[in-house]
Amino acid sequence: MTVSIDRMMSPLNIGGKTMRNRIVHAPMSVGYADSAGIPLQTMVEHYGRRAQGGVGMVITENVAISTAGRQMPHQPMLSDRRRVPAFAAVAAEIKRHGALAVMQIVHAGRYAGPWDVYESARRLAPSAVSFPLLPGRVVTPDEITAGEIKQCIDEFVETALSAEQAGFDGVELHAAQGFLISSFLSPRLNRRTDQWGGSFENRIRLLMEVLRRVRAVVAPSFIVGVHLISDELAPGGWAVSEAIRLSPLLEDAGADFIMPVVSTFETLKAPENAGLMNTPFFQHSATAAIKKAVGIPVFTNGRIDTPEAIDTVLAAGEADAVGLARPLFADPDWVAKVIAGRVADIRVCGCPTSLCLRTQLTGSVCECWPDPAKQAGFLGYERSAA
Repeated sequence: MTVSIDRMMSPLNIGGKTMRNRIVHAPMSVGYADSAGIPLQTMVEHYGRRAQGGVGMVITENVAISTAGRQMPHQPMLSDRRRVPAFAAVAAEIKRHGALAVMQIVHAGRYAGPWDVYESARRLAPSAVSFPLLPGRVVTPDEITAGEIKQCIDEFVETALSAEQAGFDGVELHAAQGFLISSFLSPRLNRRTDQWGGSFENRIRLLMEVLRRVRAVVAPSFIVGVHLISDELAPGGWAVSEAIRLSPLLEDAGADFIMPVVSTFETLKAPENAGLMNTPFFQHSATAAIKKAVGIPVFTNGRIDTPEAIDTVLAAGEADAVGLARPLFADPDWVAKVIAGRVADIRVCGCPTSLCLRTQLTGSVCECWPDPAKQAGFLGYERSAA
């Protein structure tokens, strides 16, 4: 079957910048930072290689805004301006190959904690609602104080400014997957009775404040996107109807794009959602609904990973671009091979269990990656068992 790639390869305006095509490197944790969160040369090369392969935009893995908001042992962290030069190398390498460079920034909230004491670390959430942090380990986060909320907002702003100083084209605010901002959106997780909880307007306040504050201090051409939870997939949780209601407000507040995603880490593992992540188009219906509600670009993602599937989505006007994460981890030349008519040569990620996450949890490399250099292991880590 021959598929036209004209739509896929057409440029897209994002804010004041032009993305050369409709393929986005979606954020995915790889853990190529040192124990202090400083990017290593491996990170520079990793993201540069994906840009070299032809994507229109590279969104990095989530970069922590503070030590308190950091989750994984080798997660990058941009908590002060002294770290800017290390991140500048990442941005420069992405842009050298013609892609837009966007940094995803996050406070992990109830999932945060120094790794050496992860199970007992202090972690913050809108309310003290217990949840399964790890298999067999239920924890109760601390309710974040009003003062800590203000500090968190300030840290998001400071990290965005640092990303701009480092030469990134933009940032993506992480408001999904059960991290701090998305926890505030959820009526299931946010049981506060102050200005930060209760009504829809109060639950969205943290995200709106962060977005407005960031938008006010960065350049007009600096991209500010939102990684938005579209459906919590849990009874009493954040639902698609609320995401649709919120999206135009994000546009009005200055968001340049929205990338909707479903679930939190624990709801995705619920029995009723078993296998969902491996289902083609598993979160696209919510994305398509949000697309109808806004005028800014909307990126879809989640098992939409063939040229045929991507063209179908773009042709229907259900998204403006498509994010690929694991497909680009498996084959950084995915776009180049599509352009060259070599689709049959694309190295496919067939992993059903996200073994690539071990790069964060253990410092190992992805077992699906056949390249000898990666199988030998980066950074002196030993290859993990399958």
